[in-house]
Amino acid sequence: MLKSLLVLLVLFQSTISLAQTDFAVTSKGDTLRGDVKILPSDLADQVQVKINKKKKVYLCTEVITVVQDGVVYKTVKFDNRFRYMTLLKNGFLSLYGFRMPQQTSYDGRYLLMRDGRGLEMPNLTFKRSLSKFLEDCPAVSERVKSGDLGRNDIDKIIDEFNTCLQFKTTKRNVDVPASTAILSNTQEVDNLIKKVEESPDFANKKDALDLLKDLSGKVYRDEILPNYLLKELRANLKDQPAFAEELEKILAKAKTK
Repeated sequence: MLKSLLVLLVLFQSTISLAQTDFAVTSKGDTLRGDVKILPSDLADQVQVKINKKKKVYLCTEVITVVQDGVVYKTVKFDNRFRYMTLLKNGFLSLYGFRMPQQTSYDGRYLLMRDGRGLEMPNLTFKRSLSKFLEDCPAVSERVKSGDLGRNDIDKIIDEFNTCLQFKTTKRNVDVPASTAILSNTQEVDNLIKKVEESPDFANKKDALDLLKDLSGKVYRDEILPNYLLKELRANLKDQPAFAEELEKILAKAKTK
């Protein structure tokens, strides 16, 4: 009898432990721990969070990360609306799963660059569309175009593409003289993004992160930074002296008008 009770107690504790792993993260960086339930919608997905028997529904633009039963869902803009997608592979190039029309499972595949460029996994035009999408790394792009890497190799394609970008970023650090007035190293921008993400919540944190990710893409592509981006970045970080100082060091080496 005692043994049976102990077994039941262990199972009960395990169930509670699993339930406590579910949580949601708001656009402001707050973590909500409780029972979560994603509510699909034709306009914008929502998520219901239940904490201590109290339920509240949030738009996917308010809660940008949901973890349910160990699966990570992220808010992604796709087909002119925001929706939750399952994060399947993370990196500068990430792979997401999304719900196809009239389906409840996340069988669709969407590729998303950190700079915001995205591509639904093509079928008939796989070689042409994906090779063009991956032009930042010619070696991987050519292997896709030639058919050496196909749809079944998507994990390998993503790994090789991200490794290629990491190598190019590292090489740029070595080859470019520090005194030359050129773009700041992409890694410096990414380091600043990471610091802002890990920092305590502040009023403009979400906007600052969006702008910094836009900056990361422009820096990587060696583009001239538009004045509006500089103005918005400075405005959103002006009350965070440490971040503002790092930003100015990055901008000092960037191409501006």
